[in-house]
Amino acid sequence: MQSLAEQLPALELDKNLRERQERVDRLINIVAGTAISILVGGVLWGIIYGIIIVKGEVIAGLLFLAFIVGIVLFALLSLYSESLRKASGKRKLMQPPLTQASDTAELPPATQMEPLPSVTERTTELLTVDKKEKPDRG
Repeated sequence: MQSLAEQLPALELDKNLRERQERVDRLINIVAGTAISILVGGVLWGIIYGIIIVKGEVIAGLLFLAFIVGIVLFALLSLYSESLRKASGKRKLMQPPLTQASDTAELPPATQMEPLPSVTERTTELLTVDKKEKPDRG
C-alpha cells in the first residue's frame, strides 16, 4: 500500500494540505469565537445582574460595562487587523512578479495609421456649387 504522498503529485498534495489546514483553522476560529463569546456574555451578565440589578449601582455598573465592551472591541479590531495583514500577504505571494517596464522616456514604436477623414471633408464640396445649379427662390 502506497502512502498518500507517493500517489499524488506535489502540487495536488500541497493543495490538499492547504485546504485541510484552512478547514482546521476555520474550525479553531469557530470554537475559539464561541468560547470567548460565552465568557464575555457571562462577564456582561455578571456585571448587569450583580452590580446594576442587585446592588443598584447603575452608574458604576454602566462604567464597568463600558470598560469591558471597550476591551472586547479593542481585541476584535486587533484580530481583524491581523487577519487583513495575513490576507494581503497571501495576495502578494499569489500575484505573479511584474515584468520589467520599458523606459517611459522613449516613444512607442510607430505604426502605420491611415489618417481619419475630417467631418468637413465631405461637406466642403457643397460650398463650391455653382449658382446655376441652385434653384431660384424668388
